[in-house]
Amino acid sequence: MLFRPLTAAFAVAAICTTTAAAPTATPPTEAQVRELVTKAATSKTCEDCVAALRVSREFARDSVTAAIELSKSMCPNITKSPADLCNGNIDKQMPVFIESVFKADFDRGDDKAICHYVTDNCPPPPVTAGTLRFPRPKPKVLTVPAHSGKLINVIHLSDWHVDELYEPGTEAQCDRNTCCRTFPTTNTSAPPIRAASTWGDYHCDTPVKLTRDLMQFIKKEISDIDFGILTGDIPPHDTWLETKETVVPIEKHSYETIASFLGDGVNVYPTIGNHEVAPANLYPTEKSGGSAQWLYNSLSSQWSPWLTPSARLQVRNNHGAYSTSPHRGFRIISLNTNFCLDDNYYLFSDLSDTDPNHELRWLISELQHAEDHNERVWIMGHGAPYQTSCLDNWSDLYYQVVLRYSPHVIAEQFFGHSHVDDFAIYYEHGNEAGVKNARTAVGMGWTGPSVTPYKNLNPGFRMYKIDTSSWNVFESVTYIANLDQAAQWDAKSETPNWHVEYSAREAYSPYVPLSADEPLSAAWWHNVTEAFENDPGNPTGPFQEYWKRHSKQSTAYATCLANTTCPQQMICALRSATGVDACVAAENGFKKRGDGGNGEAVEMVQETRPWSMKMCGNFW
Repeated sequence: MLFRPLTAAFAVAAICTTTAAAPTATPPTEAQVRELVTKAATSKTCEDCVAALRVSREFARDSVTAAIELSKSMCPNITKSPADLCNGNIDKQMPVFIESVFKADFDRGDDKAICHYVTDNCPPPPVTAGTLRFPRPKPKVLTVPAHSGKLINVIHLSDWHVDELYEPGTEAQCDRNTCCRTFPTTNTSAPPIRAASTWGDYHCDTPVKLTRDLMQFIKKEISDIDFGILTGDIPPHDTWLETKETVVPIEKHSYETIASFLGDGVNVYPTIGNHEVAPANLYPTEKSGGSAQWLYNSLSSQWSPWLTPSARLQVRNNHGAYSTSPHRGFRIISLNTNFCLDDNYYLFSDLSDTDPNHELRWLISELQHAEDHNERVWIMGHGAPYQTSCLDNWSDLYYQVVLRYSPHVIAEQFFGHSHVDDFAIYYEHGNEAGVKNARTAVGMGWTGPSVTPYKNLNPGFRMYKIDTSSWNVFESVTYIANLDQAAQWDAKSETPNWHVEYSAREAYSPYVPLSADEPLSAAWWHNVTEAFENDPGNPTGPFQEYWKRHSKQSTAYATCLANTTCPQQMICALRSATGVDACVAAENGFKKRGDGGNGEAVEMVQETRPWSMKMCGNFW
């Protein structure tokens, strides 16, 4: 979130590569574009953003090449980023952004919507998707399977972000979105401000060494793993350098590493992240043109040790999404949620297309099949529909799907993308005011903690105990390593201190009692959020303990001050399973940590929607 204001400014600079009104007889001059873009980047108002977007599109209509070069010249000053980073990102992202904005319908309000999604300077567009029609009405009598009492162990890995070019001893406090490498502009004769340890740093992606040590810990310490889920993002955040020739080997090496430690008897069910593709984030739709078929073919092959032939065929032919049944009566549906993420600029070409590539229609068909055959279902994806980076219409439609098939079909939902440890609750009556309580809570979204420490987080993963009849979560145990001790590990030739950070049942059942034969249900979690409300300022109370777990106990993360609206906003977010669900407008409720953490804390005071959980946003 530290980089969110920076990315917003960069996106405004990128606006000078774009427009959808008829071309004017005399195109705008470079000076006019500079003036309006600079004003928009400074004022951060909707009006100025729209003005800059409109004039910039006219400038780009006259010469796309000139618009791209103008963006490159403005980017370092606006974003305070190195020229090679600016140039790389603009070269990779801007052609799609330009083409999409050319196609956008400004008369319909797409200009304001784009300014909202890219810079947050305009209010959210209205939800216009309407009401879904389902193959059959929801049954009047819902039958949820009884719990069997037999529990299995399931591993949840997320946001791996391995950096195969990580260099110990290099600068960890650099002017790029990921550090701990030697870059063309690195002054190798000067000592680093903070030297990267061999195990990682809060400003960097994951060293190969750390991923292997994590998998060794899992192999040694967690017995009887039935299967695993992997909720996306294998490559690092070096988006200005990435090509399909660089990301495919990284993905291949990582999947092979995971498989080698877990062994042949443990399948892992992956989903596709926004960093799997190159350029990052850009997944074409059937309407936009372009193709990422090379990636779907590659993943179908790389996931072959874990997926059935029919699931692999779906990966190839269904834009990376698939459905598979690991156990009788149980199904996993893996979505490509990049078709709802606002970093995917292909979506801006037709914002009226509320279901790109008909993925939600396919999801409904899979869920209807499951209902007809008495199957329980897990839905998994990378970016969560409840994160504010998900397009509002898609998020709203997905919520309708969840309500139609919960709680009797959909047992659980799992996502990643934000890198933090989090969750969201689905309620029976959606977002209607006054009906969010334990009785109306019908579903859970679990956000898996990231393996990467980027940014200002400890590395972690999770293990669930799952009932084999209801397929509900009975226990959630999060493991972490304290990366602020990395220098000590190096000095003493030690390995990371992987350990249990907390058990959800043990951590919160003192506040909301839960018997051994009850799952960690949506109703229970709602009551936990009520416990958060009761004493948000108590340093040892449930909310402040939750906030520490949010960052996996990172000493470099921001605190959430009790004398501000921050706790209220966070609790609101936990009860907001759509990106458009209204929460209180943000205040300066966050504060930098000053307790000796390794690196500066996140400047969340600048985030207008601090619950957005948008860690891998705009180019990063």
